[in-house]
Amino acid sequence: MKLIAFVALTAAAGAYAMDAFIIPTVDLSKDEKARIIIDREAGQYLGHVTTVLLDDRKTIIAVYPKGHGKGAIVMKRSTDGGKTWSDRLPTPENWSTSLEVPTIYKVTDPKTKKRRLLLFSGLYPARLATSEDLGKTWTPLKPVGEWGGVVVMASLTQLPNGDCLAWFHDDGRFIGPETAATASSACTRRVRATAG
Repeated sequence: MKLIAFVALTAAAGAYAMDAFIIPTVDLSKDEKARIIIDREAGQYLGHVTTVLLDDRKTIIAVYPKGHGKGAIVMKRSTDGGKTWSDRLPTPENWSTSLEVPTIYKVTDPKTKKRRLLLFSGLYPARLATSEDLGKTWTPLKPVGEWGGVVVMASLTQLPNGDCLAWFHDDGRFIGPETAATASSACTRRVRATAG
């Protein structure tokens, strides 16, 4: 409830600011040099890419479904800031069972101060895979609870105590029976950044 109120208040406050400020835009659609194609497969939709920039400020890991909004998770890596990309990288076998757009985040274990990557796959149940070596190897997807949602986790931030606060939405199918099937609700979940 507080998250929904916050979003509504932010939108209302922003309505006044929009009259005085225009967001500048740049159209790069005709600039061939500004486009880099990282993957292509004849007859296959590839999109809904989520990326994470690693601490060297050059390595980018991209994940996306092999399909429109769902499908096997594909992963690629760039070590030059996105100018060139690897071939598709090996992933755990059960990543092929993803039912939703994957999301990827970089967090720090509050105990060891070691970097960890988190990859979420949504709908029911929401699942999580982790990497302890900056994306070189990954765990299989494992359920994170008896709940689900759409594009889990759409946003994530790490709190000072090390917990991760994540936002996503549910259209009433996965959070609980008290939610009407036609309702759309914003959801938050806390996820620990520690191993195990």
